[in-house]
Amino acid sequence: MAIEEQVDLVVLGAGFSGLAAAKGYMQCAPDTNLVILDNNKSIGGTWANERLYEGLRSNNLRGTLEFPDYPLHDGFGVKQGEYLPGTVVHDYLAEYAKHWNIHDRIRFESKALDAEKVEDAEHGGWRLTVSSPGGEYKLVTRKLIVATGLTSQPQAMHVKGQESFNAPIVNTIRLADEGAEVLRDRSNTRVTVIGAGKSAYDAVYTYASAGKHVDWVIRKNGHGPAWMSKSHIVLGPLGKFWVEELVTRRFLAWMSPCLWGDIDGSGWWRAFLHRNWFGRKISDLFWWKMSADTLEQSGFNDDPKLKALHPDSDIFSTATTFAILNYPTDILDYVRNGQVKVHRENISHLSDHTVHLADGTNLPSDAFIASTGWLFGPALAFKDQTTHSDLGIPSLDYTPKQKAFWAALDAHADAEIFHRFPKLAALDYPACADDDMKENPLDEVEAGIVRREYQPWRLYRSLVPPGLAARGDRSLAFAGFSANITGHIRNEISGLWIYAYMNDQLAIDPCRDVDDVYWDVALLQRFCFRRYPYGFGRRFQDFFFDAVPWNDVLLRDLGMSGKRKGGSWWRECFEPYRMEDYRGITGEWLGMRKGLAG
Repeated sequence: MAIEEQVDLVVLGAGFSGLAAAKGYMQCAPDTNLVILDNNKSIGGTWANERLYEGLRSNNLRGTLEFPDYPLHDGFGVKQGEYLPGTVVHDYLAEYAKHWNIHDRIRFESKALDAEKVEDAEHGGWRLTVSSPGGEYKLVTRKLIVATGLTSQPQAMHVKGQESFNAPIVNTIRLADEGAEVLRDRSNTRVTVIGAGKSAYDAVYTYASAGKHVDWVIRKNGHGPAWMSKSHIVLGPLGKFWVEELVTRRFLAWMSPCLWGDIDGSGWWRAFLHRNWFGRKISDLFWWKMSADTLEQSGFNDDPKLKALHPDSDIFSTATTFAILNYPTDILDYVRNGQVKVHRENISHLSDHTVHLADGTNLPSDAFIASTGWLFGPALAFKDQTTHSDLGIPSLDYTPKQKAFWAALDAHADAEIFHRFPKLAALDYPACADDDMKENPLDEVEAGIVRREYQPWRLYRSLVPPGLAARGDRSLAFAGFSANITGHIRNEISGLWIYAYMNDQLAIDPCRDVDDVYWDVALLQRFCFRRYPYGFGRRFQDFFFDAVPWNDVLLRDLGMSGKRKGGSWWRECFEPYRMEDYRGITGEWLGMRKGLAG
């Protein structure tokens, strides 16, 4: 038998969340024998060099797509107020990894295929089967952080007749290679794009700006078009705001029902806004005005053809699918002048160079570009399916007893949420709400065929398995399987939180200090679903307007204060929380720990 390699810690994934987890751990314990496995050829995850295509830019202006402990500097050639090209994001992550001495620990083109629990008293932890250019091998680690994220595995869409299409069918994850071939071929004059999110917008702009006619198909039975906004909007008498920083102001968070919102001392104000009928009228007016202003100022109301791109919900009900119109020119001009035609219809089938819609419309097409989203489970198979419930991972393999256990908690959580926030009991849900969790959710399925249903992510603090935490097993964590607007601040804090959890150094610890970990997990997961029905809270913890209070929760667990504005109530309430407010938190925490030990 081949000798198994043994290490202290394995991190799966070298994107934002994986690098932050590795950095946080190594900053606290620099002698750790740590290995990072990544399936790509280069660093960056979604921003790996081989996944970049011409024109790709971040949703973020400089200052918000970086880590608090490593600001993006002038040497990258991006000015304040500019969007970051994909190449800059990739280069930034490579420089970040080198700065924190973790780049040389990455094994590229190395994929963990499966994991099994090792109960051996001497080693413990997890045994991984790893595929690499040199062949498969076994890697045993005491601790494992899965950070492959929510955008590593594209969701397939099988369309009737696709084998007879006789033209390229390209998922947007392949825009850098297969998509680029479609772009360069001048004989390809008409392209069909299906999808309603930001990647669909990106694909439409890529082909339309190259002079191609684009038929843009948005399914009737989906979530509808994503909310898109200019980077700055004016909110009535409140003035002009940079959208990314608008949602990191506490006063706006007060307007959102939030289970953990009163951690900042605003409980009385929140109770008025969300439990008092008059307060709810004020809140409703605010969200109506914000939705109307965003559509108007972003240009969606000035042509009847743009009506098809109006979201199916108001801003209140959306989550991190919200995105920015970050293009060099106005993408909506292509819709206004007819070069891009939007179809709100389902696809019936494909035939030779033709996309057929359910209403009988036939779209001649030289390529079919599918922006169909992502599989939301981990890119790692945990071999003992009976443990999936304890691990809190999406699964088709829950036992009837496990399903009943979580169903009871979910029902209890729903009742608690609707009691505290009556508005949430009356929200509308997208047409696909019942299909979101089923196998092959994008496929048209013949009548009578029963599809199995996935269970959602159920993690304590969106980071650790409830069953393992309940019995004191600190060997496993998941990073990057939740979503909120302060993602890279959250990644920084989460990396530190995971280290503290794995080494029993949290001030509030789920293994010691939480009465019922399972209840906390169910309440968080159901809140995300009920609060943001047009987000993806049914699949994973997805929230938008509650990001700063969530950072408060994680910092409280670490024994730190989330209020970081120097004691000024005005600044605390109305200034945006930025990267610099969280700069140096790991060093701050280490100093605090040292002081406690002394």
